[in-house]
Amino acid sequence: MMPDHLAHLIEAWLNGTIDDVELAELEVALLESLEVRHEFWRRAAVHGMLHEAAKLEFAAGDAPEPSPCPPKFATPPLRAGRGAWLRGGIALGTALLVVGGCGIGSVVTSLAFAYSGLLGRTPPGVVVHHEGFEQPPAPERRNLPDRLDVWGGDESLVVGPEHGIVPQSGDKMLKFLSSRPENATYEGNAAEIWRILDLDAVRAAAGSRDVRVDVSACFNGCSTTGGPRQCWISAIATDTHPRDLGPDWRTQFEAAQKNPVAVATAQARERIDADPATWQRFAVTVTAPEGARYLLLHCLTEYRPTEDADVADRCGQYVDDIEVLASASRPAVVSKAIPQPEVRQ
Repeated sequence: MMPDHLAHLIEAWLNGTIDDVELAELEVALLESLEVRHEFWRRAAVHGMLHEAAKLEFAAGDAPEPSPCPPKFATPPLRAGRGAWLRGGIALGTALLVVGGCGIGSVVTSLAFAYSGLLGRTPPGVVVHHEGFEQPPAPERRNLPDRLDVWGGDESLVVGPEHGIVPQSGDKMLKFLSSRPENATYEGNAAEIWRILDLDAVRAAAGSRDVRVDVSACFNGCSTTGGPRQCWISAIATDTHPRDLGPDWRTQFEAAQKNPVAVATAQARERIDADPATWQRFAVTVTAPEGARYLLLHCLTEYRPTEDADVADRCGQYVDDIEVLASASRPAVVSKAIPQPEVRQ
């Protein structure tokens, strides 16, 4: 959890009451902490919507597309005029985004777009979950979790930098160790983790019953004799808790057997490259049906038993920075009534 002091600094900047010493401290925190950057963005979004409601007439427009996984960047040297990027407002925030493409510029520019009207009347998305594996608990190793808001799945381990692979952000990342849960005897062909979210909580965060959910994750791994590994992420909105679908819930979805009534799915599959210096970002979007009650997140990497027998001591496959962004969406048109001519007797 972010310290109250840093939350105070963010609010002070948003309210225009921050002093130079606090400004310098906030800049360092934003540059060094992904958690602080997300909280800054979240609070900026709220302030932007309040500002709009009170003062501004926004013009129509679209939000910028999410950026790919950025390279890990270093904190720039301290210099005179430090903190000017926070004082510079819209113009400098936009310039940082153009030059840097992501990172700190995107944080400031999110606020700049909201205040300048470039986002139109569509409220910005809200980060409802971010997993960088920096804080416990680590994902459980007991297969698909049977309760909300925990990661679970096959055997995995939270690790720091190793074998030439550096976490996408922060100091930790998740390493897949096997294709089975702990104490299981079968051998699968994929290593997986899952998490179940309460869609009502997601809707409340987005401020709408009609909600669009954007899910992304970053993958990396080492090249093997068998070539690059296939990875994928899935998002499944459903009205039935996954534990009630039985052990073959994935087959049931794919075969359309015993399907829940309200269900929507999205999946992205791709092979990652063989360069340990780069992370690949996978992203999917799902619009939750009105009756959907749960959102199942699913991250997977291909597993090869003959190559991965001693993966715990060698370089393997990794995932980091799993993020779930919720935003209000327009209701989908399910059907259109066609007026019928009146029949008179």
